[in-house]
Amino acid sequence: MDFESANPFNVRVNKISGNLLPMRIDGSSFSTLWKIYSSLIWLLELIQMIILIPGCMLVPKAKALKDGSVSAAITLEVVFVVVRIHMHRRLVQRIIEKLNEILRLDDEMMRSIVMASLKSMEVPLKFYWSAGVISIILWSSTPLLMIFEKNSFFYVDFRMPIAYSKEPISTGSFVIGSLIIMFSSIFIFTKKVAADSYTIHLTLLITAQYRYIASKLSIIFQNNTLRNGSNDPFGNKNYLTTDLSAQNEIKAMCRHHNAVVR
Repeated sequence: MDFESANPFNVRVNKISGNLLPMRIDGSSFSTLWKIYSSLIWLLELIQMIILIPGCMLVPKAKALKDGSVSAAITLEVVFVVVRIHMHRRLVQRIIEKLNEILRLDDEMMRSIVMASLKSMEVPLKFYWSAGVISIILWSSTPLLMIFEKNSFFYVDFRMPIAYSKEPISTGSFVIGSLIIMFSSIFIFTKKVAADSYTIHLTLLITAQYRYIASKLSIIFQNNTLRNGSNDPFGNKNYLTTDLSAQNEIKAMCRHHNAVVR
């Protein structure tokens, strides 16, 4: 088990979103095709922002604030988070390296604690992503029904205020604009989910180590108490061996804790 294999959903959504956040210490997680795909997704988001800015200036303020500002805010938030992680790629890779060293220990208790921690967030994130994508498709495809009612369209007819041609807009241009809105919204939302999933995954792997240390120490003290209680009350011949064993186990947990916080 390592940082990448512990959470397959995190790996998939990271690739689909085009974020390509680091998964391995050597940076070999993604092929050239995935990097090209990521560039195309970012290009789509750039196009959406380019046509959104003039669109917000040409539609009523109420629509610009209601539909345009929300999209711009989410896009800026995602860009900030993803860029910050990539800027500190070396630091993130060092954290991944330390986590991999810990996760590769042959300890069933650690494995069960880590998997339980990750599973607790996997289902909510999957539901959040699926429900969000379906909602975006329904939200952005509603204006397409107007193509059966009229042949010319205006900026306010788009679900999101965008402007890339003069009014009135032809049916073909309206469909293209609506599809740009739909796919760019789906991908920016997916990018947000992927960034959230990545940070949650990283945080849970670290906090799981504290749960592991606490559980391990609890077992050590319980076993030590039981062993002491079962010793010969007259000879006390096993006390020294028991204490040394407990001390060695506690020292091992201290080294584990130092590896986590270092």
